[in-house]
Amino acid sequence: MKKILTTLCLLSTATFVQAGWSLNQPESDFNFSSIKKNNAYEVHTFKKYQGSISDTGDAVLEIDLSSVSTGINIRDERIGTLLFNTAKYPVAQYQLRIDPKQLDNLKVGERLQIDTQGSLLLLEVIKPQAATLNVYKLTEKRILVSTAKPVVVKAANFGLDAGIEALREIANLPVISHTIPINFSLVFDLQ
Repeated sequence: MKKILTTLCLLSTATFVQAGWSLNQPESDFNFSSIKKNNAYEVHTFKKYQGSISDTGDAVLEIDLSSVSTGINIRDERIGTLLFNTAKYPVAQYQLRIDPKQLDNLKVGERLQIDTQGSLLLLEVIKPQAATLNVYKLTEKRILVSTAKPVVVKAANFGLDAGIEALREIANLPVISHTIPINFSLVFDLQ
């Protein structure tokens, strides 16, 4: 299965890139939003995800789709079965590559904003997915990669429309948005 990255881009110095970076999940946040009934806005997350940035600038974020957490257990189960079909497609991946030279001059306390085009793998569909990210060098051995603006995923691009409609019907809702904004703040530690 092709590894893909999800919202991360990274790097910081030549040392950062040469040694490789690993996601520190306990220090990180990843969330996505939904809108139902035209104006009920809710924020959800995944409990399990992992990521890395290689010494060549290849960044990957992998999300365990069965770890979806909306605050309502039955909704989590329905999203897993009706939307993601986690028995068949257990993970989503986002992958991108960044030129390590782009970050060579980043100093502790500085921010670099990058517009990037990665690839999102979701339910066996791979599509380009743009992202505008902020990379902060927190220390010589830690960086923070965060969304500068939400990454917007369109359900139709990944064959998720039928799953959203199934969720809408079972919950007896007039509408659930088919556009999903994603925000994250991911901490990476030098390995």
